[in-house]
Amino acid sequence: MPNSIAKDRRSTYLLLALLQASKWIGYGFTGVALVAILRRAGADLTEISMLMGVGFLFMFKFLWAPLVDRFKLFGLPTYKGWYLLMQGLMALSLAPLFWQHPPEDVHAILLLLVVSSVAATFRDIAMDGLAVKLLKPEERASANGVMSAGFMLGMVLGGGILLMLYDQLGWTGSVAILVLGSLLPLPFVARFNEPDDAPVAPTGRKPIWHALLAFFKVPGNLQWAGLIILMSMAGITGPSLLALMLVDQGWSLTQIGGITNVAGPLLAAALSLAAGHVFARISRRSAIVAIMLLGAGFSFAKMPIASNSYPEAVTIMVVILAIITASWTNIVQKIVVTDKAAATSDFGTNFTLQGSLNQVGSNLAMVLAPLLAKEIGYAYVVMIGGFIGLLSALLLLRFKQL
Repeated sequence: MPNSIAKDRRSTYLLLALLQASKWIGYGFTGVALVAILRRAGADLTEISMLMGVGFLFMFKFLWAPLVDRFKLFGLPTYKGWYLLMQGLMALSLAPLFWQHPPEDVHAILLLLVVSSVAATFRDIAMDGLAVKLLKPEERASANGVMSAGFMLGMVLGGGILLMLYDQLGWTGSVAILVLGSLLPLPFVARFNEPDDAPVAPTGRKPIWHALLAFFKVPGNLQWAGLIILMSMAGITGPSLLALMLVDQGWSLTQIGGITNVAGPLLAAALSLAAGHVFARISRRSAIVAIMLLGAGFSFAKMPIASNSYPEAVTIMVVILAIITASWTNIVQKIVVTDKAAATSDFGTNFTLQGSLNQVGSNLAMVLAPLLAKEIGYAYVVMIGGFIGLLSALLLLRFKQL
């Protein structure tokens, strides 16, 4: 491969990883650190629940995804214009957090997060559409490994390190890092030349919402939609349930945060790069079936944690390996999602639609997990997750459009 092509490929991968890192600094802070900060400051659980409810906006972003695919802004290439505008608006909407004082101003914080989240939904569509547009089929495995590393590093900073350093940084320092993390990608995207050689979404007489139906007209995509939901529900044994299990076993918040939001994701970030190269050398079917089987195995391995049957060191090892496996699952699923998103010219819409289906299953699992645990116990919930993973692997083996 000529050096210039290799250099361009590395630059593209690094840009996409930077976009993921910036995105997840914000999501890590608002979804993990902010919840703990507000609760410790005395915020009511109902108020915290309202904050968490902001995330439901992202389940419906597929409804406005066709706008991003179909219209250019400021004469710039499709995704570049949308990204620059929405990322900038998001940073501006977060800046007033400097003048808020949790928990007294929790409703003002909620309003600012709603505004920033609306901008973030458009930003995410542009990011995902750009990734589909830029990556060739043979590049998607390696690129998703690099992007997963960026995602994990952003989550570590926003959800782990900011929480651990909050007493030293304070509210103002934490918000400053959040805003700076949002502004960081803007000069890099502004300098990036988005290619115009990919197909442009048609703007004929068909309404733009037709793009939402076009995805399901591709052979196999309806079955794939069901598989996405099923695979995401296998994550019922994910970090939120693990955190509850460890709290009930008497672990401190510092221990839990250090393992689930720092140590695990850092190792996952390092290993994501290797995983991307491995997945690039095997078939999509082999990769996704193998990773679902591995995830199911770790679901069953978590069962003794429910009864505190493992020594502490073994519990830590199982939790960290489960986090690494979850990151690999995300990589291999995103490879197939990108393949499916490239099937028509509505790249952002196709990717976002699949992401929304994933969030439906994930949110359903997150809601059901504690409710089921209360009724039947953690161990049985973990076992259910393992069986869902096995069922997913079996159906993926029989799925022809991979």
